[in-house]
Amino acid sequence: MILQESVSTAVDAIRANLLRSLLTTIAIVIGTASVIAMVGIGSSAQRAIDDSITNLSARTLSVYPSRGRGSQKVNASPLVIKDADALIKDKEINWRVSPEIRGSKSLKYGNESISISVIGARDNYLSIQGYEIEQGNFFVERDDLARKRVAVIGSSVGSELKTSSRALVGKSVDLGGVTFKIIGVIKSEGSSGWSNPDEQIYIPLFTASDRVFGRDRVDSIRVEVPNTYSPEEAMISIERVLRREHDIGPGEENNFRINDWSQFTDLQKQATAIFSSLIIGIAGISLLVGGIGVMNIMLVSVTERTREIGLRKALGATHQAILLQFIIEAVTLCIIGGIAGVLFGSFLYLLVTLWQDWVFTLPFTAIIGSVTFSACVGLFFGIWPARKAAQLEPAVALRYE
Repeated sequence: MILQESVSTAVDAIRANLLRSLLTTIAIVIGTASVIAMVGIGSSAQRAIDDSITNLSARTLSVYPSRGRGSQKVNASPLVIKDADALIKDKEINWRVSPEIRGSKSLKYGNESISISVIGARDNYLSIQGYEIEQGNFFVERDDLARKRVAVIGSSVGSELKTSSRALVGKSVDLGGVTFKIIGVIKSEGSSGWSNPDEQIYIPLFTASDRVFGRDRVDSIRVEVPNTYSPEEAMISIERVLRREHDIGPGEENNFRINDWSQFTDLQKQATAIFSSLIIGIAGISLLVGGIGVMNIMLVSVTERTREIGLRKALGATHQAILLQFIIEAVTLCIIGGIAGVLFGSFLYLLVTLWQDWVFTLPFTAIIGSVTFSACVGLFFGIWPARKAAQLEPAVALRYE
């Protein structure tokens, strides 16, 4: 009975000072919303990364020439097309190999001219990268062997030339002083950090080597390894082949380096987890600040309602009843703020998932934890004002002005 009456009195007090109560819970709302939004976004981002790894039929490794440092520069050796051919001929692992020649050239169409990133690659480049053709076709092996002047462009190249990429299919362009025919457009992929496939042009490897750049040196070799082999096994095999091709003796350092891109994915996961933890920590501080605000408002409430407290005690209200009333009022304020924060945080999380095309899954553990923590904040910071109210002497309280 006392509990029910205390709850009813607490709710009436909150309603009587609705604006002040809403302002009091703002920090609780923000803190709870931050927790819900960041936990949800972090879990969805993690799930998206895991799905992208799961959907890959193979793991891609990249081989680069060693940079060499100081006196070791004399030992630096470039990667050449023959290195890629040696990897292709090696049958120990059923991998797919795609050497790449990269550079920048001017691209002209009509009266428009831009500087563009050029990638010379083999016909398997598209499937290894996971790209798709939007219109037209990608070049094939015979185009490469015949050094044909054909090219495929990214989806944004056309707009940079004041036209559309689709409209350029079948047209001729000038690439570094050499005429090329556009035979296809790649679907929009978006920026991948240091490069944007949508803003690049792709030409056959031998065409790039003989007609555009005049070199057989390649900038990288991508090796797609089946999931039946571990990255470590593949890296050992690649190292064996290239050390033989580069005539590197026992005990000598490699003049090339191999990158496993999954390592960067793991780093991205760790960064997401650390960032989420940081935001949750900040949100926890916000909840504590909100708790201090609740305590201050409750102290003000005790001062304003001194005569009411005196009257209730004069009519027989016990010390425990007054204590319980103000504790419940503080806890109720924080729970209301927590619930509002859950709704607001869930809404923010929903907007992000719609924007990123992620799966929306409510983080129930975070929701329960946030509301519970909000209630605990109210309980902790409501004890002092409640004790102050309960310790008032009826006679003194009734004379208070």
